[in-house]
Amino acid sequence: MKKHIIFSAAVFAFSLAAFSLHAQGRGQENNTPESKAHKVAAQLQTKLSLTDTQKDKISDLNLTTIKDTRALKVAKRNDISGVREGYSEIHKQYDQGMKGILSADQYSNWKKIQSETRARKQKEIAEQTGKKGKFNADEEDPEEEMTWEESGD
Repeated sequence: MKKHIIFSAAVFAFSLAAFSLHAQGRGQENNTPESKAHKVAAQLQTKLSLTDTQKDKISDLNLTTIKDTRALKVAKRNDISGVREGYSEIHKQYDQGMKGILSADQYSNWKKIQSETRARKQKEIAEQTGKKGKFNADEEDPEEEMTWEESGD
């Protein structure tokens, strides 16, 4: 009986270790800036009917943007306002780059795709956090005014 328990524990530990190693390795090959840049460019190629030249230029622009963003995160790690300003500048440069690469019709479709993606992500975040929408700092939070007597605790 004792051997049976030890054997079961060993099998459990081995399977747990194997599962965690498998989970750690998953997705790592797509974590490089180059692979992310190419993936986004490939998605845009199908959605916007890009030429191969446009796809290559967008891939290069994406790579530059990803590297700039990562460098900004490292450089301004403790400066939130500096990070926001930096992101704003990087976003403007990216937008100008896209405007120069895409035709007018492609650019308007790209902006539409961006808006839809942003709305979808905000909805997902709201669902995950349980919020119905953005909290406006000017509005009063009804739960903030609740006292212990009102809460029933």
